Amino acid sequence: MPASNNVFQKNANTSLVAQLIWRQGGLSRVDISRHLQLNKSTVSNIISYLMDIGLVNEGEHKDATSQGGRKPIELTIARDFGCVFGFDLQPSHYRSVIMSADGSILWEVRGSKRQLSFESFVCSVVDEALNAHRGIQIPILALSFSIPGQIDAKNGVIINSYPFTLRDYHLKDFLKARYDYPIYIENDANCAAWLDLHSTLGFDFSSNAVSVVADFHEESKRNDSVIGIGAGLGVIIDGKVYHGSHNGAGEFCSVTWKSGNPNQSGLSTELLKKTIDDKEALASWMEDTFISMVPFFAIMDFDAVILHGGPFSDEEWTRKTIEERASSFIGVLEKTGCTLVFESQDESVSAKGAALMYLHELYSVPGLEDDFTERRSWSEVVEFLQDQKRMSN
Repeated sequence: MPASNNVFQKNANTSLVAQLIWRQGGLSRVDISRHLQLNKSTVSNIISYLMDIGLVNEGEHKDATSQGGRKPIELTIARDFGCVFGFDLQPSHYRSVIMSADGSILWEVRGSKRQLSFESFVCSVVDEALNAHRGIQIPILALSFSIPGQIDAKNGVIINSYPFTLRDYHLKDFLKARYDYPIYIENDANCAAWLDLHSTLGFDFSSNAVSVVADFHEESKRNDSVIGIGAGLGVIIDGKVYHGSHNGAGEFCSVTWKSGNPNQSGLSTELLKKTIDDKEALASWMEDTFISMVPFFAIMDFDAVILHGGPFSDEEWTRKTIEERASSFIGVLEKTGCTLVFESQDESVSAKGAALMYLHELYSVPGLEDDFTERRSWSEVVEFLQDQKRMSN
């Protein structure tokens, strides 16, 4: 039965309030009422509900206004409301995090399981996180995965992942048959974009930016069929991660690439394998990569380009290399006022971004924002978490 306008409005207002507290934190009821232009009694009722379900905590008193009176109380998201697992899966390694509902990291690990098949690899990584979760004792909201390749995020399908040699693989269906949690699947560069939207850009809804994620493929030393380096671009337009008409946005090919080439560029496989240890080879890859981005950045007029991953870990050397070998890229950034940002030290960027992607949907306004799946109502989320608590007792 369709929800009435009153029910929809109530759910929408509840999500708006929860979303604002998550994104800004430390707000009072008066702050929320003023920011969202909602009646004070409406905000008070919503806060009471969010506190009853355990999502919101009252904190310290804020400073009183110049008019005096009672000091307003700060409101924050409760860390123990629930947690989401974020996984970044690569052929040579994986990164896993457990993130609380307020965005705090409760656990993280990096490892390698090269000897396993893809399905065994996925289950092993999830089971490891579930074992670690036993000591956390916070109910699980969802399992969220970052995968290299062309991903249908809405349906949880790996359309094409060259690193994993997978095509039209229904990963969500595989996982749902084994784990009784909501499942989310997303491209690894897009996951980095979700992280940047949250941290680097601070949820600026007018932001237009690109998250560049590069990674060395360490297994290329042992496997001749594996390329030594790869990159993806997560595109943020008007504060939203862009997927494209065919879920292929962010899948990078350089100007030297030719049809049928398994690489992302026309550079030789031999050179790409050397990028891990050879700075000259890495410089050649950077030249090919960043020159290829010049028309894209000139046309799109972005605010920022954010670099993630091991290939960019030496910021001074990377800046110098781009300036010397791809000066036109620096020139187009200056021409358009686009800022070059280095965020290359965090190895878990895509795993954290995968978790934040789910939190973005949790706090989104149903029906008004681009959801990846059929969004659960707050009552359904609470019931799901309570079921877990009952089972653990």
